[in-house]
Amino acid sequence: MDWLGKMIGLPQEFLHSTSNKMSDGGGVIQTTASEATFVALLAARTEAIRRVRQIRPDLDDAEINSRLVGYCSDQAHSSVEKAGLIGLVKLRLVNSDAQMSLRGEAFRSAVEADVADGLIPFFLCATLGTTGACAFDNLMELGPICQEENIWMHLDAAYAGSAFICPEYRSYLQGAEYAQSFAFNPSKWLMVHFDCTAMWVKNSRALHRTFCVDPLYLRHEKSGDAIDYMHWQIPLSRRFRALKLWFVLRSFGVKGLQNHIRHGVALAKKFEEMLRTDLDFEIPAERILGMVVFRLRVRHLPATDRVKMYGSQM
Repeated sequence: MDWLGKMIGLPQEFLHSTSNKMSDGGGVIQTTASEATFVALLAARTEAIRRVRQIRPDLDDAEINSRLVGYCSDQAHSSVEKAGLIGLVKLRLVNSDAQMSLRGEAFRSAVEADVADGLIPFFLCATLGTTGACAFDNLMELGPICQEENIWMHLDAAYAGSAFICPEYRSYLQGAEYAQSFAFNPSKWLMVHFDCTAMWVKNSRALHRTFCVDPLYLRHEKSGDAIDYMHWQIPLSRRFRALKLWFVLRSFGVKGLQNHIRHGVALAKKFEEMLRTDLDFEIPAERILGMVVFRLRVRHLPATDRVKMYGSQM
């Protein structure tokens, strides 16, 4: 996980091996990005309840939980909303701007309104490469707000995270130092077959406080001598997912994976050029990385008739 984290340029606070001895960061392989978001939300909830209890010992956990509120963009993946449902916390979908990016002003307004209503902001899922158009939320604006308000910022880079292996695309990662957790899917663009979601956290103790159980039948004399990933996830058992990731990294190397990403982006640019020369199609959103958003251009025929016509020619 440290190899992969260094390859994509993650801040060192997310790594197991760091020069900062106070860091409790590290990486773990989860099943999906949806699960990583849920794990981050649960850890953020635990930390928020713990923090509020120190200030308001008269409140019990259920009362605090009922006042917690999380946030994401209206372009965020539906798994964020599902995480809120399962975690029994309120979730606000904040409107994105014209480029489908979540900006600081809109986020701050939502936070201030909720605080005024007596709620407790505790979690933000910022998206790096949205599902609909590969848009990027503005971390440099969102991060300082999360820092000021003690809000756990999780970065969901499920698709786009693989591109950060190329230095020229790491500008999209600016502001990641404000995040508490980060996840992407090597299974989407790094030739690792499903399932494989790489997740890093700055404070693994938050995961321990959330998932640690200590039944007698799981105790052994070496407890604490090495990382026990059952305290970093929902399941107890784990598959050996690291092996397939290791094989890909060793087989292709950094340069080979960079060439793979760059080739994908080049193909997307070529496809975009082809679409722009075809009057039957239009591009409603900017091409970012390997994603090209396009649609049929409605000209002379009703949309339903045009779809039928093109369908019959396929």
